[in-house]
Amino acid sequence: MTSESAAPKPSRRADLLAIGFVVVAVGVAVWALRDDFPSMADALGRIAWWRPVLAFAGIVLGLLATAEVWKHCLAALGSPVSSSAAREIFFPAQVGKYLPGSVWPFLAQMKFARERGVPGPSALLAGSVFLVVHAVTSVLVGALLLVSQPDLVNRFGWAGLCVPLALVLLHPKVINWLARKLAKRSGSTPPELRWSGLVRPLLWMLPAWVGYGAAGYLLAAPFTDSAWQLAVVCTGSFALGWLVGLLVFLAPAGVGAREAVLILALTPLLGAAAAATVSLMLRVGHTLADLVLALRFGLARARRDRPATEEVATP
Repeated sequence: MTSESAAPKPSRRADLLAIGFVVVAVGVAVWALRDDFPSMADALGRIAWWRPVLAFAGIVLGLLATAEVWKHCLAALGSPVSSSAAREIFFPAQVGKYLPGSVWPFLAQMKFARERGVPGPSALLAGSVFLVVHAVTSVLVGALLLVSQPDLVNRFGWAGLCVPLALVLLHPKVINWLARKLAKRSGSTPPELRWSGLVRPLLWMLPAWVGYGAAGYLLAAPFTDSAWQLAVVCTGSFALGWLVGLLVFLAPAGVGAREAVLILALTPLLGAAAAATVSLMLRVGHTLADLVLALRFGLARARRDRPATEEVATP
């Protein structure tokens, strides 16, 4: 039995459900916001041109930090790679999250990692640990939203209840159990993950959430004078939106689900039209950043592979 047998399998039914979810979500959003389009256009005009540019930079910095998270998850599992190699694996694979179904980033990470001499099951497990670290920190950061806006407890109070569960999921014994389950079909034995191996991935999530929160703050600042509260709400709501997007697994890259959370959280400070405008701009910014980084490091990966290919082809 080969290591490839441990790979997740795409599901046509799941793909169709994901496409249907996006269509319905977009349709519902357009219908709900139909009366706010003029106000959204006015809100867009109040955002100076330099704010989206700096917001995009914050998003890119946040994404670069997440590549370090994945790199250190892989290192904790006994397969260290350089930062450049991690980016050439991680970012081209991340484009797969925009496809229907949830397995494409994992499949791509396994393929690209094997080219670097990393076992496929290790890359698959690193992706799983990466999601766990993301989820745990998103709950902790999302709890800031409840501290800054107590009136939102009725809507997002479950986030506070999830903190103990999130910490349990992060325990090495739980992750090691997951590792054994994932490696069982491949016949390989995964290394034991310890708390010391989780410290660096957890620490690298801090600049990631700060970068995302700064992006939201830069876009939302023209609509309120509550600078400190806005910074906390932007960071906490994006983290909570990321978690909701993960839980709503039918939504590719959390499309629709993440924006709904952002609009609900930002509306008390900005108003519905401005909140919708900011959330949509953040979606565009993140999608563009994903594509730019995938292209940048995908081309770097292609250039790295070209000399070896040409050498084989030379008579």
